[in-house]
Amino acid sequence: MAKEKEQKIARIMFVEQGKTAKEISRLLNVSEPTLSKWINTKGWRDERNARLSAPGIRTENIKQLINQLSEERLTLSRELKQAELDGDLKRCAELRGSIARTDDAVSKWNKTLETIGKESRVSLATYLAVMEMIFDALRSHDEKLFLQMLDFQEVHLNEVSLKFK
Repeated sequence: MAKEKEQKIARIMFVEQGKTAKEISRLLNVSEPTLSKWINTKGWRDERNARLSAPGIRTENIKQLINQLSEERLTLSRELKQAELDGDLKRCAELRGSIARTDDAVSKWNKTLETIGKESRVSLATYLAVMEMIFDALRSHDEKLFLQMLDFQEVHLNEVSLKFK
């Protein structure tokens, strides 16, 4: 029973908190080979990787990059204005090149953001199939709880169906 509790805590630490096996081993007083076995046989690494590459996280990271590039673009524009006022033609040419590269990068990241949005959309049919699997698993696990949730299932699926229109 104690190992089961440690395993659940270790999973949370590894998958959700991104801790290393060495850290978890030290914190939970579980041997690294045991922890490695759990990670490899339970699919924790795949789950952690899936969470890290989830569309929401990727989208947020790209938005941060775009914001940084936008700030850089504004700085370059201010520097260009000053270089024009100073009559520094060489610096103006360099800054225009940097501005063009920054604009190109922003454009490409925006396109990537758009693509991620399209790729991450789930169809209603897929959503309903997944929910059916979940409800079937719940029925197998605890029939009484499944029956208590019938009203919830109906309301939830109706609300989701309306959102997909």
